[in-house]
Amino acid sequence: MQRYFASLSSIGLLLALAACGGGGGGGSTTPAAQATPTPVPSISGDMLALKPSQGWNYQSTYNNTSVTATLYVDPNPVNGVTTLVGAGVTGLVPTVATSATNMTQNLMGELGIKVDTSANYNIYSEYSVGSLALVPGDPVLVPSSLTLGQSWTPTTGATAKVISIGAVPGQSACPNATSSTVGVTVEYTYPNYDDTIAYVPGCGITDMKNPSNGAEFTLVSTASYASLGSLDRRAAQATYLDTAASLLGLRRSNLRGANVLHSLFSH
Repeated sequence: MQRYFASLSSIGLLLALAACGGGGGGGSTTPAAQATPTPVPSISGDMLALKPSQGWNYQSTYNNTSVTATLYVDPNPVNGVTTLVGAGVTGLVPTVATSATNMTQNLMGELGIKVDTSANYNIYSEYSVGSLALVPGDPVLVPSSLTLGQSWTPTTGATAKVISIGAVPGQSACPNATSSTVGVTVEYTYPNYDDTIAYVPGCGITDMKNPSNGAEFTLVSTASYASLGSLDRRAAQATYLDTAASLLGLRRSNLRGANVLHSLFSH
């Protein structure tokens, strides 16, 4: 059965009641004071902050296992599609991006991402253990403007909803972060899948959590890794033939990083 977001408490409007003036022929009535509606929190900006060769390093400890994951932006888009590469290793280390070889050997997957004219980030394709395929409809991963309670349908059977705006885990690792830094948390729900991702505009993803089991990756540092150059870009180069082959079960891959992370984020 499809699972949906936990409901949010609605923002109520405060209504003031007027007291009527008393007695006799000279009495008067005080007009009702109309309360000002409480503004709904909103946030806007570059939610993924995909810059060429940018890297984000995350750490997690779950079930007595420590893991480090690194996301990296391939600097050379393919036909307007940018590849976001993920790699992961056991242990708490500063980064997986010590070399192109280390990233490739510990690959956990890739996303091919497009930016539309409204600066929304759309998923074009994906490369994972199970498939190399185009993602139907180029679903919106995250738009550039978000309001508390806002929801959208990235693709059939999926829901995304803004569940909080304010301080988020991992924001202190963002460049130029201050005590007033604000982020946004979006919950993504699919059948048998429910994860949250926190974003800070201009910084990118700061936290990824599986509410089902409590496993969580939190940002610990960011850096530019220009020396890595271009890595595996299969996601950006995916075709309809790849999609067809994946549907037939012919595109399974043994990704070491994905195997490392499976126990943490399995549902």
